[in-house]
Amino acid sequence: YTLKGAKMVITVPSFSSPSPSTLLTNLLNSQNDIPLPKCIVFDLDNTLWNRPRFKKGGQPFTPINDGLNGIHGTNGEILDLFPASRDTLRILNDYRNSVGSNNDKEQSSGSILISLVSRTHRPQWSKEFINTLKVDQTRTVADCIVDPKNNIIIRDGSKKLHVKEISQKMGIQPRDMLFFDDRKKDVMEVMELGAVAVLCPYGLMMDDVELGFSLYANRMN
Repeated sequence: YTLKGAKMVITVPSFSSPSPSTLLTNLLNSQNDIPLPKCIVFDLDNTLWNRPRFKKGGQPFTPINDGLNGIHGTNGEILDLFPASRDTLRILNDYRNSVGSNNDKEQSSGSILISLVSRTHRPQWSKEFINTLKVDQTRTVADCIVDPKNNIIIRDGSKKLHVKEISQKMGIQPRDMLFFDDRKKDVMEVMELGAVAVLCPYGLMMDDVELGFSLYANRMN
């Protein structure tokens, strides 16, 4: 698909994705050679994790292995980060820490902010998932977000407006942002802002992440 000269790419499942450590090594080694986005925005449901199917059997949610293996609701349904989502969030947070970190709206040279957006009628559930699901033994998804007040938007409305708001609050141009979502319409609309956007119809995979960095770098060169 094309939109104003920009490409939208659909990826399919792969059984030969590179290991997470490979992506982290590439990020660290390419800091001075390959352009990196200043901000990466992730959708939640069906992108970072499977869509909740709790219905009336939701809260209270119980962490599984302290959140490392997801959570389950009172109806027995389990929600967890996709494997590549957990790896990617951990890697990006490690990368940011490796190049230094500043608080609030300040951004260290070469660092990458992580932002989250979601259009849901149960925002409190999403916030609980973010604060409970872990990317490793010590960090939750929320711990990977710098300035969550400005970098997490969970409410009704267009993802395009969500991304635009983050752009304005953080002082980052849309063209310096990378966006991942499972819905074609949202991907197309965010591309209208000038951001690089990748469609993840099967949930986030490591191939999607590497593709996003590749598309961003190729556009900036």
